[in-house]
Amino acid sequence: MIKLNDKNLDEEFRRVYHGRGGEGEYKSITIDSIDNILFVQFFDEIKEEIIEYLKEYIKTSRHNILLSKHRPSNTLKAIIGEIPKDVVAIENGLKFKLNFYNQNIGYFGDTKNARMYVESIAKDKKVLNLFSYTCGFSLYAKRAKASKTINMDMSKSAISIGMKNHSINGFDMKNILFWPHNILKSFSKIKKNAPYDIIIIDPPTYQTNFIAKNDYLKIIQRLDTFSHQNTTIIACLNSPDYDEEFLKNLVENNSSFKFKEKIANPDEYKNGSLKTLVFNK
Repeated sequence: MIKLNDKNLDEEFRRVYHGRGGEGEYKSITIDSIDNILFVQFFDEIKEEIIEYLKEYIKTSRHNILLSKHRPSNTLKAIIGEIPKDVVAIENGLKFKLNFYNQNIGYFGDTKNARMYVESIAKDKKVLNLFSYTCGFSLYAKRAKASKTINMDMSKSAISIGMKNHSINGFDMKNILFWPHNILKSFSKIKKNAPYDIIIIDPPTYQTNFIAKNDYLKIIQRLDTFSHQNTTIIACLNSPDYDEEFLKNLVENNSSFKFKEKIANPDEYKNGSLKTLVFNK
């Protein structure tokens, strides 16, 4: 049976089992601790033995709600307790609104270290956050007192949640912009507001109107027109099909930016497929 990484759990979001990308019988399962909620996701068939195991486990844990989601069908069930209507993930004291009914619930824990990196360099900086989703990078930039942050994502609903995330954390919207645009059709607008001190690129591997294999290059080729001599690029790619060398070569061969360092994934995602690389000119 699986072993949960459940030491020192508290109200903060923690992935206690990350089977995705691993080996063995349970490589298509993830389990998260979200305060008093235990949340298991099945990316293939539902494993009833896992459900039974967690029903026993929860009796002696800090949790009183057990939720199960079957990702292929986006079917959500409350195994113990009820599906909460208003819940947040807490990361380093920052709040992210969650919606368990959505395919992606509104928070990705594997980019935690990248968000912390942004916070460490964002003071007084102008930040461009591409594929911003629910604007997690922006929360950290705001806490670091960035001079201006532009969040762009084609999903109006994700951008709307991003605005709410700033609100529930007590941040005002001064010098924060939210653009619900298709990035590939918005290069002129991005360039008009350039240059940027920090550019974050965290695209989906595949979704409608964006396929990383084909479309990531279109953004990289324009980085020099969006930047200045001291701009920092944080480039992410979450796909098991492409390694770090692919991402490194993509940036270095199609812009004047050169690889600086790698941002490691959090320990609980060490077998994940996310690559996060930092580049400077």
